[in-house]
Amino acid sequence: MKLTEIPKGFKTLLPEEAARREQIVEKAKRVLKSWGYEPLVLPTVEFLETFKAVEPTLEELSFKLVDRFTGRLMAVRPDFTPQVARVVASSFKDDEPPFRFFYQGKVFRDKDGDREVGQLGFELIGVPEVEADAEVVAVVVNVLKELGLRSFQIDVGHASFLEGALEELGLEGEERDEVLEILSHKDYSRLLLFSERLEDGKRSKLLALLELYGGEEVLERALKLFKNEKSTRAVEELQQAYKILTSYGFAENVIFDLSEKKGMEYHTGITYEVLHPLYGFPLGRGGRYDTLLKKFGRPLSATGMALNTDALHELLEKKGLFKEEAEKEFYLIDLKKELHLAYHLARELRKRGYTVTRDIVKRDYRRSVEVAFKKGYRFVVVLNRESEPKHLIYTSPNEWKPLKGEPLKEIERILNGRL
Repeated sequence: MKLTEIPKGFKTLLPEEAARREQIVEKAKRVLKSWGYEPLVLPTVEFLETFKAVEPTLEELSFKLVDRFTGRLMAVRPDFTPQVARVVASSFKDDEPPFRFFYQGKVFRDKDGDREVGQLGFELIGVPEVEADAEVVAVVVNVLKELGLRSFQIDVGHASFLEGALEELGLEGEERDEVLEILSHKDYSRLLLFSERLEDGKRSKLLALLELYGGEEVLERALKLFKNEKSTRAVEELQQAYKILTSYGFAENVIFDLSEKKGMEYHTGITYEVLHPLYGFPLGRGGRYDTLLKKFGRPLSATGMALNTDALHELLEKKGLFKEEAEKEFYLIDLKKELHLAYHLARELRKRGYTVTRDIVKRDYRRSVEVAFKKGYRFVVVLNRESEPKHLIYTSPNEWKPLKGEPLKEIERILNGRL
């Protein structure tokens, strides 16, 4: 194994990629702060019980290690939401809801494919009303538009609708799990084959599930198909959310999908999945989880969303939506460092809003000039040469102008003349 290798499923972001990732995060944070969300920085490692108590499958996905001080099993974070629940139930146990938090970082899952995924998520905790779900969708729409995206849609579903529908059809245990798996793949042929086990009335209802995908009319069809209390309540909540989103002006970004169960096992209500036609996987997922905080000792309703910053990065790259960062402007080479002229000149240029980098490598200054332009700097300033002119400003590796007199004033004069 080479020392330059990294494990499968992990990645390094080089400076240009890292700068673009930072653009995504900063724009999203501005939107979240404008809606009243506050930042949380959460530990990379927690005790395994924190995640296992929320959803048993997270134990299988976790990278595990042993705490040398307690002997207890720890997990490298596979999911942010349990951590937020723990924080609210402990650090904010005496505070009144609602709580609005956002966080940014990576989740780590020991599985095929990407084993670390960048996420930027937010949670709205302590609001049982449907308006909280509508707010989550509205915030996501604002974030995506701030990033320059337009042709996206948010698939909105409900964790309880299918549960009620399958109970009404008399499907439970292995049969229930089989149908959920078929529906997740939208596999009509397999569903048709499975439906032969049911009586005629139930068979047509089961097959109709795959058609519950589309606009507001889907909700009306769902109400006519399934009459049980659980499904009816789920659809009514979706109708309320849609009414609020329509008043916000975001109805065109919403598609209803009642044909499959999405989200994590801990999701109990309205769920969300962000899609774009130019990207084959979800850009983000989330949903309501009204029973999760109770496990940490504080029963509060909650909902939230996590956006995949890796996916957003790839999509924005594909669409050419990244704005170029401010160019590298000045590279300073001081041939007599003990005079500290470069330090003072750099300080004054930075005060004026310019980016300035010092050359602190011992080599022929002409080589430093070449290196600076290869790295993308616009101007290279050479100070304290042995011969006249003592100070130079390069505009390309082979073109320079003398700096006569006080270098800062001369640079300002040259810049004002637009070189």
